[in-house]
Amino acid sequence: MSLRSAHIILVFVYLCFFLTSAAFAHPASGIVVDAQGRVYFIYSLRGVMRIEPLGKLTNIHEDNGGHWLALDTGGAFSKVTPKQFERITPDGVIPSLIFASGGAPLVVGPDGDLYYGSNGSQEDSFPPGATTVVRLSASGRQELFAPSVKNKLAELKDGITGLASGPGGSIYVATWNGIVKLNADGSIAKITHPVVVKDCDSDPADHNPANASSPLLRGLGVDSGGNVYVAATSCHRVLKITPDGQVTSILKSERPWSPTGVAVSGKDIYVLEYTNANGPKTEGWRPRVRKLSRDNTVTTLVTVPIEASSASSP
Repeated sequence: MSLRSAHIILVFVYLCFFLTSAAFAHPASGIVVDAQGRVYFIYSLRGVMRIEPLGKLTNIHEDNGGHWLALDTGGAFSKVTPKQFERITPDGVIPSLIFASGGAPLVVGPDGDLYYGSNGSQEDSFPPGATTVVRLSASGRQELFAPSVKNKLAELKDGITGLASGPGGSIYVATWNGIVKLNADGSIAKITHPVVVKDCDSDPADHNPANASSPLLRGLGVDSGGNVYVAATSCHRVLKITPDGQVTSILKSERPWSPTGVAVSGKDIYVLEYTNANGPKTEGWRPRVRKLSRDNTVTTLVTVPIEASSASSP
C-alpha cells in the first residue's frame, strides 16, 4: 500500500468516526479540573464522573454516550444551553460543565465563547465535524473562527481530534498527527506537523495497519508558557511540545492503558487513560485518572471500578 493510500484510509476512518452517529469507535477524552481541584471526566457509556480533592468518586451525569467535556469558568453558558451540546450543571451554577454526547471537540475560551470542531457548513448552521473551528457565543451567534484551517488540514490529510485554549486568546487544535496553534483572530500562528514520537509504543487506532504511522493525538491542555501537553493515544504516551516544537514523552502508560485526555491546572497535569483505547468497546474500556505533579511525581487519583456509583447532583 502506498503512503498516500494509507493517509487516505486514515482520514476516511477518522471522518467516519467523528461525523456519524454510530456507536463509539474510541473511548472519551473529556477531562477538566476546576479551581477547587475537583476533576471531572467522562466514563464512556456511563456518563460524567467527579473526583473530589479528598478522592471521593461520584457519577454526576448518566449518559450512554459522551466524548468531550468543557469547563465554562466564567459562567457565560450558566443559564443557556449551547446549540448542539448540553450543559449538565444546573442553571446559574459556575463553573458550568458543557458535555458533548457525540458532536466534536470543544473548549470555552477566555473570552467566554465556545469553540468546537465543525465541517464548516454555514447553510447547515455549522454542525459538529472535524475539518475546521467554529465560535459560538452564549447569545447564540455562530461564526467560522478559522477560515484557513479547513484547507490546511485537507492539505495535511488530517482532521481535528481535540481543542484547548492557550495564552492570549489562542486556540490549539490537535489532529491525528500534529498540533495547530490559532491566534485570537483565527489566523494560523504555528503548525507542528507531523509530531514524531521517538519512543512510541505503536498501537494503531482501530487495529488498522494503515494507521500505524500515526500517534493519534487527542485530548490536550496548554500551560501559561504555551507548552502543549497532549495524549498520543496510539503511542501509549503523554507528550510535552514546547513553543519551539521540541517533543518529549513525559508520561508512559503501560498496556492495556492508553492516554486519551489531558487537563492542565497550574503546573499539574491530569491524564485520563483507558484500557484498550485503540480497539472497540468489546475489548473493555475502563478509565483511570493520573496526576503528574510539578515535581514529576505520578499519582493515580482513581481507577474506576467496574460498577460506578449512581448519578447525583453536580
